[in-house]
Amino acid sequence: MTKGNLNDLIRTEANKEVESQTSPSPKPAKETNATLQAKINDLTTELEKTEKNQQTLQEKVISLEKELQEHRELSVRLQQLQQQTEQLQSVLSEKNTLVAQLSSQLSKTETELTDKKQLIEKLSSQLSKTETELTDKKQLIEKLYNQIKTLENAPPPTPEPSPITKPVPKKPSLYNFEMTTLARYIAPTPTPTELTDSEIGWFD
Repeated sequence: MTKGNLNDLIRTEANKEVESQTSPSPKPAKETNATLQAKINDLTTELEKTEKNQQTLQEKVISLEKELQEHRELSVRLQQLQQQTEQLQSVLSEKNTLVAQLSSQLSKTETELTDKKQLIEKLSSQLSKTETELTDKKQLIEKLYNQIKTLENAPPPTPEPSPITKPVPKKPSLYNFEMTTLARYIAPTPTPTELTDSEIGWFD
């Protein structure tokens, strides 16, 4: 109840009191004024309570509106967070796929690196062996080259007069002896003989 309504109520009560004074009434005027004042006091108290209640209700309404606004803001934030979560989940899924691909590539690369490392070790061993052989050959070439240089720089030898040598008679061998004996046995040297007329005559 507002103050205007209270004033209207007071006027109405006052008019009723005036009308009661003009008309015959069994009660005296003092008693009527006291009743009216009591009603006014009651109405005033009721008005104060109503104002307090109205103020309390307004405060509650303001509080509820504030809470409602907070809930609305919270709902908006939650929707935004939900959208961000969905986006993050999508990005996370893509990153998980990318991580799986990179892990596969890494495993393949590690295998290739292991193979290449073994090949490098094998080639290094062969290279070391080849270098050792080349070193040995180089040392041999240097040695031969030094020998050639030594021979080229050495003075030519002075020829010494060769002593007159007599032919050494060959020692008779068993083969030569046998061949000579066989030749003598097969073809002895004929001795000249004279033929008689009787030996010559058979040619006639």
